[in-house]
Amino acid sequence: LRGKVSFGSSSFIRTALDGADKDSIQRWLADDRSIAMSIWDPKLVSNPLPKVYRLKLMTLMFVTIQLAPSVDVKMYTDDKTGVFKLESVAFEPGIQLLPGIKMSAESLGIVIDVVGELYPSRDGKGVDGKIGFVTSGDLPPPMRMLPEQAFKSSMSTINSTIMKFAQESFQKGAREKFREFKRKESISAT
Repeated sequence: LRGKVSFGSSSFIRTALDGADKDSIQRWLADDRSIAMSIWDPKLVSNPLPKVYRLKLMTLMFVTIQLAPSVDVKMYTDDKTGVFKLESVAFEPGIQLLPGIKMSAESLGIVIDVVGELYPSRDGKGVDGKIGFVTSGDLPPPMRMLPEQAFKSSMSTINSTIMKFAQESFQKGAREKFREFKRKESISAT
């Protein structure tokens, strides 16, 4: 294996929302905080800057490295298109090197890029969208000795774990947060 590695995944998201129509979905998508809390487990989200949310990822083991990363993601609605967008703006790898491996976290050069978008579904009864991420970095010399198949298998497991978590969190969270949004709208209308 070479020193520089990159892996990632992308997925299409389709989620039906009870009582939705295109206008109510568009109003909901304009609320970046509500969307941030529906995209990820709210216990793993903080808001360090306006429209920027820090998403903590689950702890991942990769051979001799433990990662507990967080990604700062800018979330906003594009005024021209009405599409809700998210894009990573910062990353903290949270690296813990296991005993016996002498290496600084900085020397691994790990970066996670996240992008995505959400918009009303064609029928107006939910949201559709896309989300993707790419992780890249430099393999330390001892890890370059790994059999390529073992490395690819580890990457595949990490990719599917992250995407499954993101999809399940969003589908559950979107339904809850949209119901909450509709409840607040109906209360303020009375």
